[in-house]
This record gives sequence, structure tokens and C-alpha cells, in this order.
Amino acid sequence: MTRAGMKGKVLGKEKKTAIIDARKKAVESRKNRDDKRWKRVIAKMDEEKRKKFHGVGNTAKNSRVRGATRASLRKRTGRKPDAVSMEATIHLSKLLKKKTFAKRAPLAIKRIKAFVGRLMKTKDNRIDASLNTYIWHKGVKGVPGRVRVLIQRKSETTEGNKHKHFYTVISNVPVATFKGLTTKTLEQ
Repeated sequence: MTRAGMKGKVLGKEKKTAIIDARKKAVESRKNRDDKRWKRVIAKMDEEKRKKFHGVGNTAKNSRVRGATRASLRKRTGRKPDAVSMEATIHLSKLLKKKTFAKRAPLAIKRIKAFVGRLMKTKDNRIDASLNTYIWHKGVKGVPGRVRVLIQRKSETTEGNKHKHFYTVISNVPVATFKGLTTKTLEQ
């Protein structure tokens, strides 16, 4: 039932519980429909093809992911190395367009951290002193238009800890011109 259909029929707490029950029922029916569809997809796959994909056998009711999802049907790839170094150009004027002048340099630091977080999939992103001085060298208002950065992901795992903790160090790379530079992974 929708809220429009409930109007004037049930009051107060009963109304809320009725809406919640209707939502649960809708989610359950969608879940059943999805499971049936994925079971048909899996049934059509032969064993050789099924082995190439991860998550295909994940159809148990108590599993976190129901059936095969789009992400789980991606082909298996080798695990990425823990320590990765990349060089990238960040277009700051694009990220700071129409922003208050008095907040540009601190916002540039935030945007660089966010960019690197998406690129390296880490939450702990540390700005090196060289990059900080480059961003701030013309003051709070005069942030450079572009910046070339060296991004290094490192592991900081303590003994006996199950999960690996990664952090990223972002430092400045001085360049004469930004023309023709692309994002590239550096050899370790």
C-alpha cells in the first residue's frame, strides 16, 4: 500500500506499522524476483564458465550478497599490490570554480585528498610538506591552476592485526609544463 492509499484509513502508530509492513513486503517480492532471475542465469552457465566468475555460487539465503550481482560477475583479476606509486595531474581551477576566495587553499587540500581517496581507495590520505607549500605559496586566494602529484600508497600493519591499514602520501612533482602529461603508474 502507498501512503496515498492509506489516507484517512489508519491513524498514528498503526499507520506507521502498516507502511513499514507494506515496504517489507515490496522488498521481499523484489528479492524473490531477483533470485529467480539469477538462478536462471546461473543454470544456463556451464561449469567451465562458472569457474571463471566469482560470486556465482553465492545464492544462499544467509549470504551477504544475494545471487550473482553485476560486480560479482566480473572476471577474476589478480590482486593489486599493496604498495603502489602513481603520478597524476590534478586540475585545481576546475575543482575550485565559483568558490569563495578566502577558502580556496584549504578547499584545494580537501579536494586533492578526496581525489586521491577515490583513486587509491584509502581514507587516510596525507599531504606532504612540499605539496602544502606549493598550494599555499601565493596565499589563500592564489591557488595554482594545476598541480602534478606523486601518490604513494603504503601499508601500516601492526603485528597480530588481521586487517591491513593503508595510507597514502601525496607529494608535489615540480614540472615545467603540464602539456602531454597523463596519469601513470610507476614501477616499484
